[in-house]
Amino acid sequence: MLKEVPQDLLPMNRAQRKAWDKLTKSAAFQKASPYRQAVELHRKGLGFMVPKDVYTDVSIPNLAPIALLNDCRPFREGEVDLDIVRVRGAYERLKDGTADEDDFLLAGLAINMAKVRAMEISEFLADEIEKAQDAMDRCRERYLKHGRFGFDGEGLQAMEYAIEAHDEILVNSSPKQMQDAADVVRRVLLKQMGDKRLPALKV
Repeated sequence: MLKEVPQDLLPMNRAQRKAWDKLTKSAAFQKASPYRQAVELHRKGLGFMVPKDVYTDVSIPNLAPIALLNDCRPFREGEVDLDIVRVRGAYERLKDGTADEDDFLLAGLAINMAKVRAMEISEFLADEIEKAQDAMDRCRERYLKHGRFGFDGEGLQAMEYAIEAHDEILVNSSPKQMQDAADVVRRVLLKQMGDKRLPALKV
C-alpha cells in the first residue's frame, strides 16, 4: 500500500519523519493489511500518508471515524518545538544578512502557512501577516539585486509580528490544519516557480 514519498510533496516535521521511518522499517508493518497500516499511521499522527482510496475500499472496515479523530488531534507537547526553532533561526539569519536561499524559503513558507491559517481565524491577523509577505518579497528583491538578504525598517516590524503569530498559530493548530495550509502554499508556489530561482512567496 505504501511507498516512500518525497518530503517536498508531503512535508513532515522531525517527529513525523522519525515515526514514518520507524514504521516503514518494521517487518510487522510491512506485512500488515492496508487497514492495519492505515490505523497505525493515524495513531502516529501520519494519517495524511494514507492513500485516499483506502478510505473507500469496501473490502476493509471504514476508516472515516479514525481519520476524523486524527484531524481533530492537537500537536503533542513539544512536537513543533524544532520547527519553531528552525524558522526563527532562518529569520535571524535573514535579518543579519548571513542567510542562504534555503533560509529564505523556510521563513517564507512559514509566513505563508501562517497567512493561510490566519484567513480562517481573523481578517486583521491575516492582513498583518500579509505585510510580512510584502517584506519577504522586498527581501527577495534585495537578494536578487545585491546578493544579500535583509529587511527595511518597516519590513522588520512586520516580520517580528508575523513570526510571533506563526509560532502561536502553529502551537494552537492541529496537524491536519497545518497540513492543509501546506497544501495550499505548495500549489501556489508550484505555479510561481517556473524558471525562477526564488518564488515571490505570497499566497
